[in-house]
Amino acid sequence: MGTGLVAAAESRIDATPMECLNPSKYNEILGLKEKGLKSVVLLSLGYRNVEKDPFVNAAKLRLPLDSLISYE
Repeated sequence: MGTGLVAAAESRIDATPMECLNPSKYNEILGLKEKGLKSVVLLSLGYRNVEKDPFVNAAKLRLPLDSLISYE
């Protein structure tokens, strides 16, 4: 999942992990069992609609590093 998110970011593709994965349904729909595969994560990929996304040009907000990491 992490590698997919990083690869998408490097390619300037929007990506987000998704919850509520029903592995058996995805396996059935995608025919994964017949290929010897199974679903374990769900990652959506795509491009945002720049004309309709009100946050497309919004500044990113980041917490200060010292609020996330304790140096003690």
